[in-house]
Amino acid sequence: MATAVALLAAVGAAGTAQAATTGPAVAREAAGDAGALYGGGAAQAGARPGTSLVLTVAKGESTRPVQRRAVLTCQPAGGSHRQARDACAQLAKVGGRFERLQLDGGACTMQYDPVTVTANGSWKGRKVAYRHTFGNACTLATTTGAVFSL
Repeated sequence: MATAVALLAAVGAAGTAQAATTGPAVAREAAGDAGALYGGGAAQAGARPGTSLVLTVAKGESTRPVQRRAVLTCQPAGGSHRQARDACAQLAKVGGRFERLQLDGGACTMQYDPVTVTANGSWKGRKVAYRHTFGNACTLATTTGAVFSL
C-alpha cells in the first residue's frame, strides 16, 4: 500500500513538473494512468521510500503525442513495465540517475529520427524529472537498454 501511495504522490509531483513542460492535459493523463493502476490508500508508518516512475516515449522532439507509457516500480520490480527487473537493475547501477545511463550496445546509423523520453516520479525517495531527446530509436536502445523498452 505504501508503494501505491508513494507512486501517486510521485506522479502528482511529476505531473506538476511535467505540466510546466508539456501542458496540463499530459500531466492529468499521467496521473490518471498511475491512479488507475494503483488506487489510493493511507501510507504506512515507517515505510521505506520506494521507486515509482512513469516512463514515456514519444516520436519527435516533443513529449507529445506519447507512443508508449509504463509505470516502473522497484524493490520489488513491477508496474506495467515489460522488463521491470532489468530496468530496475540498470537504474540501480547508476543510482537512479538517468543521465548516467550509458550501456555498451551496438553501432547505430547517424539517421536523425528523434525520439523523446521522460521519466517522472521518485527513485528511492528522490524526485526524478528527466527528459531527453535521442537522435533515433537505436541510440535510445543502446544508451538506456531495458529502461525505456516499454
